Amino acid sequence: MAAIIPIPFQEKVTIRTRTGMSGEIVTAEELRPHPFLADRENHVICSAVYDILQDTPNPFLMYFFAPVGFGKTHLAEGLLLSWLMRHPGKSGKCLSAHQFAREWANAQRLKKPQEFFGEYHSLDFFILEDIQELTTHAATQKQLVQTLDLLTKRGSRILLTGNQPISAMPFEAQLTSRLHQGVAIRIQLPGIETRSAILRLPEHSKNVPISDMALGEFVELAEKEELSVGEMIQRFQKMEWIRKTNREMEILPEKVSEVFAENGVPREITIPQIAKLAAKFYRVKLSDLRSKSRKTTLVTVRSIIYYMARRLTAATLDEIGLYFNGRDHSTILHGCTQAEILIQNDEEVRRCVQYLYSELRMGESGSGPQNQV
Repeated sequence: MAAIIPIPFQEKVTIRTRTGMSGEIVTAEELRPHPFLADRENHVICSAVYDILQDTPNPFLMYFFAPVGFGKTHLAEGLLLSWLMRHPGKSGKCLSAHQFAREWANAQRLKKPQEFFGEYHSLDFFILEDIQELTTHAATQKQLVQTLDLLTKRGSRILLTGNQPISAMPFEAQLTSRLHQGVAIRIQLPGIETRSAILRLPEHSKNVPISDMALGEFVELAEKEELSVGEMIQRFQKMEWIRKTNREMEILPEKVSEVFAENGVPREITIPQIAKLAAKFYRVKLSDLRSKSRKTTLVTVRSIIYYMARRLTAATLDEIGLYFNGRDHSTILHGCTQAEILIQNDEEVRRCVQYLYSELRMGESGSGPQNQV
């Protein structure tokens, strides 16, 4: 049996509770265990994580890469939180490349570049996710090179993530050179035993009635289809939702096979598909989403659709805006920004988006659960 190494990360979770006669909603944050499980496939990742957490001199720039759903964000957010808890007097930040580019553009527009420099060039730990988003932003690449050089000089830790090897991304020569000076590590798919251990974590299988035989069948099919961890978890959750819908006592092996058979053929994702599924999930009318209404709920759902459309389709900003009755570029971009903030700061919203993302990638027409937020 392969040795599974648990990296004991935690995550911040936003808890909403109603209090008093008025039913006022009070929010609070709490830390929950959120371990990253790795075996021999990812032992290099484990070594890199522990190297980052230690006070080693002259740290290397690290670059983790893999397709969506392999755990890059899990590692990035878990690392930052763990590092800040170990080093309470130091500063760190984790953000997407898209957000970094936007902040740099805003700093230039407002003629406040020094504020941008002051924030980013003084960090002790800098994490930038999805750097492939910068391939068409030459000016931002130049600023990133300057940031990397200054942070390296002051001995800061740097972690970048992306979905491809460095050599596969058409960056400017300067940035490519800086990236090659670091250590690039590919995140691998986990083996059967690690997949099983991941699904047995309380955050995924607490109160889920599934036999060892059914779980074994599920994990074997997940490995056979080479599902990412994210896709595997979402399909597992879907299987539990089907069980509840059918009022069955437990998840049976034959149901496992049915779920995998239903998801066998991927489809091209379109804006109408995203909008239809999101409307059903959030219990709003599609016509209201496409209207000019500024109700808070509709604005939030629209923002999530903009965000997902930019990442899951080849649609331009004009095409996204046209679907929503001619909304302009700035509205779409602002909505994407708001969605990113919600995804980063609200655990419930993040889980909803992950579910929608997985359903769309697996070609479903929206037969999943309704929103419980």
